[in-house]
Amino acid sequence: MSRLIARFLQVILPIIVLIHAVFFIFYWLTNSLFYSETNDYLTKMLEKRLDYISLCLLISGLIGLWSIGRLISYKMGFKHRLGTVTLGLYIVVSLIYIAFFYGSFWLLFKESPVQLPRLVQLIAYYRLLLDALILLCASLLMGLWVRRAFLHKKAADKKVNFLPVIFSILALILLWFLPVIYPPDSIFRGDLPAKPLIIAHRGASMLAPENTLASANLATDLGVYGLETDIHISSDGKPFLLHDDTFVRTTDVKAIYPERATDRVEYFTLEEATGLNAGKWFVERDPYKTIRDGQVSDSQLEEYLHQTIPTLEDELNIVRQNNLAFIFDIKQPPPDQPYAESFLNICLNEILKAGIDPQVWFLADMDQRDLIHSVAPDMKIAYGVDYQNPPSTDELLASRYQIVNAEYGLSKDWIRKYQDANLWVNLYTIDEPWQYSRLWLLGVDSTTSSNARTMIALSNPVLGLSYATYLILWTVIGVLGLVLILGLTLPVYRRLSTPES
Repeated sequence: MSRLIARFLQVILPIIVLIHAVFFIFYWLTNSLFYSETNDYLTKMLEKRLDYISLCLLISGLIGLWSIGRLISYKMGFKHRLGTVTLGLYIVVSLIYIAFFYGSFWLLFKESPVQLPRLVQLIAYYRLLLDALILLCASLLMGLWVRRAFLHKKAADKKVNFLPVIFSILALILLWFLPVIYPPDSIFRGDLPAKPLIIAHRGASMLAPENTLASANLATDLGVYGLETDIHISSDGKPFLLHDDTFVRTTDVKAIYPERATDRVEYFTLEEATGLNAGKWFVERDPYKTIRDGQVSDSQLEEYLHQTIPTLEDELNIVRQNNLAFIFDIKQPPPDQPYAESFLNICLNEILKAGIDPQVWFLADMDQRDLIHSVAPDMKIAYGVDYQNPPSTDELLASRYQIVNAEYGLSKDWIRKYQDANLWVNLYTIDEPWQYSRLWLLGVDSTTSSNARTMIALSNPVLGLSYATYLILWTVIGVLGLVLILGLTLPVYRRLSTPES
């Protein structure tokens, strides 16, 4: 029993910890936008701004290296007089880390439920790599198992038992055949679907301060199909662009109006709102590390330092001049705000005045759609679909909706149902190339993205392969698995088959 415990602590525990650390690092390095959002969330909760995710990644990396070091030292038989102390410390740190790992993901999935389907989508898309790893590791283990069975053959046995070999080859064939029937999400049949159009989320918001004219103009220069923004109304009835309910995150409101910093933005006049600096925070904080990586020029940085909050009219001018699609999220004012009841009509009249009706995607609920149809029949009516509870196609068509706007958690089956019903499908917020590639292969019509430059630059889906190419590649991997099994077992069989044996 003591030997089993020692082996668990020296070998199995480091492997378990290493797997958790690698998964944690992989997850966050493939989740660029939520990386920044989580830092903002933790900053708000802990009331201190730090790059919390980078700190967690550093800790995970160090713990992973420590685990690798322990495995190597055990394999080499290295011993130290402080070995008991370091083992005890490692056990304590490992237990704390594993508790942190599951606690952090529990909190993550609780606060952002879409992260769970995202994790499933990530695994399904990169399954080619995972399948290859599983098949080759299984081949290695089966080869070692057969080799061990041969080596433990009794001297009195005149024949070698080939059942382990037959079983291993059959298991390998099964492991190879299943992905042929159910290929990864990075594999497509027939012709490659059309590349989804790009709607710039709050403008080119990974390269410029969100919801500013600089961000909108940069997105336009990149060649996006449309712009997405968020609209609030001032206390004197003027619509302006901002995402949050307060100015704290993206302006210098604490310096200008310290006593009102956390007040709702709808309690500020338009003059007060547009007098705030809306770009300096981006330069100082570099939320997506795009400045650090050299993706933003010095002239752009100088421009960003002087950005202010734009009005809805400013944004509509850009949309009209560049013939862009325009989708927006109207933020409901507090009930005691003077324009709480008339805000929708004010925004609608402002958009009608711009004369861009065919370019507008109006996100309207069931109560608003009749109003939009009656006063602006040329506008496209979009429905914000809850990916966890999507409405039927019949229900949307009966209500004369034309566009489905949903978070990327929407399942493949629902995407196909909506497209089969001739509904335009737009998914948000797609900032990772693999996620955009996944939706590209599904034939999605458009995506809302903060990372417009990267998505526009993609000439092919990441890791995307035709089914014919995939079969060739997967066959090569299957042959490698077979070579691995036979390479471990045939030399032993030949040695046992000689008379000298």
